[in-house]
Amino acid sequence: MNITFILNFRSSPAPGKSGLVVQYPFPVEYYSPRRVTLYNLDKQQLAAVELPGDIFNVPVRGDIIHEVVRWQRAKARQGTHKTKGRSEVSGGGRKPWPQKGTGRARQGSNRAPQWRGGGIVHGPVPRSYAYALPKKVRRLGLKCALSAKANEGRLLLLDSLHPTSPKTKAIAAKLSHLLQEHPRLNALLVDSAKDGDDGGVMLRRAARNLPGVEILPSIGANVYSIVRKDVLVMTKPALDKLVERLRAPINRLGAAGLAYRAKLEARRQQAAVERRQQWLQQQQQQQQVASDAGGSS
Repeated sequence: MNITFILNFRSSPAPGKSGLVVQYPFPVEYYSPRRVTLYNLDKQQLAAVELPGDIFNVPVRGDIIHEVVRWQRAKARQGTHKTKGRSEVSGGGRKPWPQKGTGRARQGSNRAPQWRGGGIVHGPVPRSYAYALPKKVRRLGLKCALSAKANEGRLLLLDSLHPTSPKTKAIAAKLSHLLQEHPRLNALLVDSAKDGDDGGVMLRRAARNLPGVEILPSIGANVYSIVRKDVLVMTKPALDKLVERLRAPINRLGAAGLAYRAKLEARRQQAAVERRQQWLQQQQQQQQVASDAGGSS
């Protein structure tokens, strides 16, 4: 199935849902498992695989995808723009002419903003364009992007992307045969890890010079990379890792919060051990006192 991505939005697509949802020219039964064919690198059919419906068959929210892409691109901005103010421009230490007697307007420096070569008023300064986006929205955006590729027939599942040799010509021929139904070689390749057995270093050496091809591990799969490529080619191990990642509970504390929680838990355990030791010492002292009293009587 090779269907063009049709952006036909409507509001309130399903009970309890809101936002802009993409409408397709065919019925879509949301949240039901989706069956796809598993191929090898030579495009030979191996088996049928069910994609989980809660990840690959959700309503495609155009507004969510747009918000996540904006968030990603804002985080990617370097923000190194800089202009010099009048205090940073060299020169201008001498008063251009006397305050009075010349008939001209008074000037204190030839590096003032109104002078040619002077400082810039309210110019850009280095800053970060990143802003916070809820993890729930980011996760939903990734599910929408994956569902869009599955609905359009632009998701190809392979058992492995590992080439026999790190030759660009060989992997280009394989990919051209895999994507012969598509007008151009513009694909995102997703394997399990950078050093995985289903792609890894060999795949990156072979395909890193191919124009229109991007390679990412499953942990790096993101909305922007998925929607900007025509075809998503994913391995079965990468699919399993991606499903595990999207079904895991959302960590709302972050790395620093988890570290702080672990630190507090270690302190609690240490305090419990110390209290236990104090209690044992008190019990031993009481027994010693009781034995001494019994011996003296």
